[in-house]
Amino acid sequence: MPTPLPIRDRPVRLAVVGLGQIAELALPPYAERDDVEVVGLCDLDPALLERWRPVFPDAHLTTDLDDLLRLPVDVVDVLVPTPLHGRVATQVVTAGHHVQLQKPLTTSLDEADGLLEAAARTGAVVRVMEDYIHFPPLVELREVLRRGEVGTPQALHMKVVATARGGWEVNPASYVWQFEQARSGLGILTFDHGWHQFALAHWLFGPIRRIFGWVRREGDVLDVPATFVWEHDNGVRAVLEMVLAGDMYFRSDYYADDERVEVVGTKGYVRCNRISGRGVQEPSLAVYRDGEVRTWHALPDEPPDAFRASAAHGMEWFRTGEGDLLLDGPTARAVLVSLLAGLESSALARPVDVG
Repeated sequence: MPTPLPIRDRPVRLAVVGLGQIAELALPPYAERDDVEVVGLCDLDPALLERWRPVFPDAHLTTDLDDLLRLPVDVVDVLVPTPLHGRVATQVVTAGHHVQLQKPLTTSLDEADGLLEAAARTGAVVRVMEDYIHFPPLVELREVLRRGEVGTPQALHMKVVATARGGWEVNPASYVWQFEQARSGLGILTFDHGWHQFALAHWLFGPIRRIFGWVRREGDVLDVPATFVWEHDNGVRAVLEMVLAGDMYFRSDYYADDERVEVVGTKGYVRCNRISGRGVQEPSLAVYRDGEVRTWHALPDEPPDAFRASAAHGMEWFRTGEGDLLLDGPTARAVLVSLLAGLESSALARPVDVG
């Protein structure tokens, strides 16, 4: 059976499976915390295990997941490629451990339901580590809405401009599984990246009830331009536009995406000007109301800040059990339902009711 929660009398014992590119953002926060003990690391590539040995010298290193799951572990971080999420996470909870997953939850509802049912049988907790809802400028955006500074929210506008110019060097092997996934209809931008925007929309405004998707597919893997329009149960309407600008350069130490999020209310608007790449050279957050603009110049606004905050939220929840677990399994499933409905809408060329 999984470790009883909360864990108040000792550090959380954490193991990690999958040490690819995303581990460069996901693992460093644990090295900074004294309430987390990384007890095991697992990857099929021994070179990746060696890369992290100096950071976590006391961790057990293994290429065998079964070996990892025999360790005295409380929570297992699953950082494997998305197509493996369902199988690996189900194996983790079946072995009697709580699980954290990088987004998306799974690639299908059948996999998601299988995972959540297995977790329910063993009493394991499922958490999806969605970093966007912990990104400090977006957290402040949500607080602006809660304070009523822009009035009653009316519309949500989100834009993603992707390019291959700028940002960090990514091992080409990291893209192989994404291309294979895209060939099955789950695109690199619309599904694997679009999860962020759908999760953010759920976090801000709750469930989505109706959606229309319009995705241009060229060749096996290209899934842009893409546009999604939807309405939340509370009446807020949203537009998400995703574009590939292959020759554009974005300054970034991480992914070279230019992303914007804007909420228009009855009295003004609040806008997050960037999440990863630095395209718009403006403060990361701005509010307009009554003819005046107020900006935030000193918010932590780099991807590691979001991952650090997400890790802190997860570990503190496992230690205390206090507050909402973001994202818990049922909420992550609702995000997946909405995202898949948007892709279904594009295939059917008509709006789809979400439910």
